[in-house]
Amino acid sequence: DKQLSDNWRDAKWIYDTAREQKIPVLAGSSLPLVWRYPPTDVKSGTKLKEVLVLSYHRLDSYGFHALEILQSLAERRAGGETGVASVQCLSGDEVWKAGQRGVFDRRLLDAALARLKEKPIPAGQRIEDLAKTPDLMIVTYRDGLRACVLSLNYAILEWAAAWSDAENRIDSTLFWTQELRPFMHFSWFLMEIEKLMYQGRAAWPLERTLLTSGMLDGLLISRRDGGKVMATPWLNIRYQSDWTWRQPPSPPPGRPITEQ
Repeated sequence: DKQLSDNWRDAKWIYDTAREQKIPVLAGSSLPLVWRYPPTDVKSGTKLKEVLVLSYHRLDSYGFHALEILQSLAERRAGGETGVASVQCLSGDEVWKAGQRGVFDRRLLDAALARLKEKPIPAGQRIEDLAKTPDLMIVTYRDGLRACVLSLNYAILEWAAAWSDAENRIDSTLFWTQELRPFMHFSWFLMEIEKLMYQGRAAWPLERTLLTSGMLDGLLISRRDGGKVMATPWLNIRYQSDWTWRQPPSPPPGRPITEQ
């Protein structure tokens, strides 16, 4: 339920070795497989214009899940995946200044915020005032697609996404996880692991997680270095994916975490 490695060199070595040895590998996040409310996805072949994902908690852990959400949507665009040209990570007031400059579409932010269920934004309040330590992860793809991940600690406690197409049509959804026992959202990833063992084939391309692993490494370096733009020529990773999300069955009743 995580990246290939915490650094690009090791992630690429794992990928290359698996390919050389013809070892099937399944990696990545459980988040692309979870319940979506409403149940929607980027239609395969869509001319995407922009994607925005909402996240929370630490960038090195939950930020990775957000990047996997992003990539599971972006890879369905017209032409498939083309790779990432650059990444940048901004923090604090620089996040909202970037929004004012049009780095991310405010309509997408509002559409994603409107999907929150557990901790919706109170009426009359602004997310800018509620998120005290925001981070903004900016991903510029080689084909011009723009994507942003807003980590809004702890004004929100859920993941959501919104996207627009070339005709400026917007869609959005909540990525829901069961934060009570039995944490059923992990089960859908477990089922894919079982299929890998029986069939010897991963459900989605390993390139997805190679790409998100490299993105996260570059983004954390950018954040460490004060938000500089990181050109990422090594993320010239092209692939096509035939993986399709399907809404899982309804989750079982939740039990308190303190119980068995």
